[in-house]
Amino acid sequence: MALIQSKYAKGILPLPYPTQAGMVVALRFAHTFATAPSANDILELAPLPANTKIVDVILDSDDLDTNASPTITFDVGIMSGAFGVDDAARTSDDVIFDGTTVAQAGGVVRPTLKTAFRQAAASTDRSIGLKIATAAATFAAGEVGLTVLYVAA
Repeated sequence: MALIQSKYAKGILPLPYPTQAGMVVALRFAHTFATAPSANDILELAPLPANTKIVDVILDSDDLDTNASPTITFDVGIMSGAFGVDDAARTSDDVIFDGTTVAQAGGVVRPTLKTAFRQAAASTDRSIGLKIATAAATFAAGEVGLTVLYVAA
């Protein structure tokens, strides 16, 4: 398992924070897979700033598995450990998406799990991770995007 970090997780791009109560911040976080990720690799894709909670999430993906019988699936959830820390021991759960097949043909999905909208705010910055639950049968390079809408709790 490898930990792959986005530009936000690496601190290259600044993290927006809601400046007023009730203000929703919406931002698309993206990563291009140039080489095939392995099963159980985790992409630390998006931050969830301290004292905020998720309002909505939209996952979009190119077709990353061109096989006639594609196999690639993702789990998306909250990661263990501190935001931006490069530690291969970190994990990611599946509270936002569990086994989504959006990368098998490319497309857009929204959560159907109620847990995606019931994550309590935390006092520290957290990470939203995209775990490769099942690797691609025939990998094709492409982009994955996660638009996160969050609000100050």
